[in-house]
Amino acid sequence: MAMKAMIPVTGYIPRARSRRNLIILAAYVVFLVIVVLIYAWVFRYMMAEYENDPGHTFINGIYWTITTMTTLGYGDITFTSPAGQLFSAFVTLSGFLFILILVPFAIVSVIFGPWLESVLRYRPRMRLKRGAKGHVVICGWDSVTEALTKNLVGAGVPYVVLMPDVDEVRRLDEARINTALGTPTDAEALKRVRVENARMVVGNMSDPDNTNLVLTVASICPTPVTAVVTEPERKELLAIAGAAHVVPLRETLGNHLAVRATTQGAMSHVVDVLGDLLFAEMPSHGTPFVGQPLKATGIRTSTGVSVIGIWERGRFSLPEAETIISDGMVMLLVGTESNLRALEQITGERAADDLVIILGYGAVGRAAAALLKRRDVPYVIVDRDISEAAGGPHFFLGDASKRDVLERAGITQAKGLIVTTNDDGTNVFLTLAGRHLNPHIRIVARANREENVEELYAAGADFIVSHSSVGASILSNIVQGRQNVFLAEGIRIFSSRVPDALHGRTLADSGVRDLTGATVVAIQLDRDRIVLDLTPDTVLDRSTSLILVGAPDSEALFSKRFGERNKPWRTA
Repeated sequence: MAMKAMIPVTGYIPRARSRRNLIILAAYVVFLVIVVLIYAWVFRYMMAEYENDPGHTFINGIYWTITTMTTLGYGDITFTSPAGQLFSAFVTLSGFLFILILVPFAIVSVIFGPWLESVLRYRPRMRLKRGAKGHVVICGWDSVTEALTKNLVGAGVPYVVLMPDVDEVRRLDEARINTALGTPTDAEALKRVRVENARMVVGNMSDPDNTNLVLTVASICPTPVTAVVTEPERKELLAIAGAAHVVPLRETLGNHLAVRATTQGAMSHVVDVLGDLLFAEMPSHGTPFVGQPLKATGIRTSTGVSVIGIWERGRFSLPEAETIISDGMVMLLVGTESNLRALEQITGERAADDLVIILGYGAVGRAAAALLKRRDVPYVIVDRDISEAAGGPHFFLGDASKRDVLERAGITQAKGLIVTTNDDGTNVFLTLAGRHLNPHIRIVARANREENVEELYAAGADFIVSHSSVGASILSNIVQGRQNVFLAEGIRIFSSRVPDALHGRTLADSGVRDLTGATVVAIQLDRDRIVLDLTPDTVLDRSTSLILVGAPDSEALFSKRFGERNKPWRTA
């Protein structure tokens, strides 16, 4: 706590006059070091000349000097000669002056003085310039909007976060977040941030406050509002109020978790949709493809499905023709519905063969259970606070952190495990416990903050669905007019018109994969026609668009390498 409290204080050190004062303080510290070294050298000389004790090392001299200057005076090393005693008195007085008086004074002048001055003089920004336009007004701050601001900065979209609390505004301002002071549901505050010229308003507050925000904005101007709704059943109310887009984030999180927890049947494991294209994941375990190189499986030639990625315990890689399909892999597929149905005929897998355990029955857990129920996937919910109204064969009352509870719920027979609590520490523990009890189970865990993703993977999760990443991805796509597509943490799908630099070149010669880390998975001829059957000899044409899958930075690398700004899909 003490360290956190110091952050806003020390944050003022390099500002304004404090920068010059900091240089002075650094010079003073160097001066003190030199003085100590000189005194240590004189100490050794006087011990040898006046005390007839030449055995003291330079380290002894530094030790004696520091204890004397700070007036600690342990007494284990002393002078008995008049000259030595006079030197000791001089060192003590200089230490009293240099350390006990000037150092505290310098610290107050350099750190606390500028901080106090900044606190007293701080005036939060309350309005944007009159000419501000095309920006996004963000109302409500949490890990989702924090990740959203990073995405917007990367995309070159200006934004302002409207906050009602001056301390929060100061904290975000210190973190270099573009912030303004004002109540988001106050019409005058919205006018001060030029809401009438904004590209969009994003409401990430409580459902009642978001509703109030939608109505307030509508009374001022036609700027569209995107609202994040907590309870899915309130989507209709916000739409009636006038929200252009309503994002049921917790329901979406539950859906992502549920889809990735199932292990049987490619069609029941569709993770996202883009027009007629379906993105699905299929575990290799139990399929006839295990042990074969990808090119020998015949998946593409026999079904039309393309394998565009490989997951192995949370690590994503791009497949090569010679990639050996191992038993623990999960293949990321793209194809049409008929393509995936054809693949299911080969694997002979059914969703009903699954058993998925859901740990936690909050909003996210309920959404996951609802999706599994719609897809006829057997599931069991474990929670220690399940109400009697929720009782039934699918529910198991108990503490999921206890081994016997998980065993009685069927963890050793289950194929999938969903960890949904809103505490990342608990999720790490439950993930580790699930992996220990069933080494082959497929674990999908919720991460509330991006910085905890690696910990969950280390605990044994196969997939992580990050609350902040999913929310920021959805909101970013809406702001930029793109269709919402979220394949998984660390993977992004994007589109670009074929740039002039690639016109007439083949996929093999384009260098897209080597230069950007992204894979071209399809070519869009027009709004309704998408070509999946690509070969290294496929010729690129500037009249078409590429559909690519890559890392989060692949899109920016593509624009940088080929000099084209990526085009949006279409308004979602």
